[in-house]
Amino acid sequence: MKKLTDLRLAVLASPLRIRADKLLTFAEKGKVRSWRGDIGDNHAFLLDYTAHLIVTDYVGAPQDLLFIALDWLHATCPDANPEEALRFHVDFLDHKAADVSIALDLTELIAASERANGVALVPTADPDAFGPDLAALALGIT
Repeated sequence: MKKLTDLRLAVLASPLRIRADKLLTFAEKGKVRSWRGDIGDNHAFLLDYTAHLIVTDYVGAPQDLLFIALDWLHATCPDANPEEALRFHVDFLDHKAADVSIALDLTELIAASERANGVALVPTADPDAFGPDLAALALGIT
């Protein structure tokens, strides 16, 4: 679950100074989709799950944490549903700290290739919706 790991690293690397022992990260409601086809040698599969992060005893503004997660989502998952990108719950512990829970739906395509010593599983990157220069792809347009 590369995306979940990447999201965790993005939150920990953010300027919010969240400590690793205060960040719970897990996947829930996970499903695996697989299409083998007639040949049967297609071992690729799709992971579909809800990434769930909980920051305990968070002393910053909850919207700052939501921004970090949303920024990561837009950069990493260009096809994410913009109307329901993140779901969250904030439990204010007192006037200084809160437990903040963030949930977002993720998918990951895992490519599988046969090797002499078994099968290699490699997460594939989502297509970059903002990166390709479409004019460069068309013939005769510069």
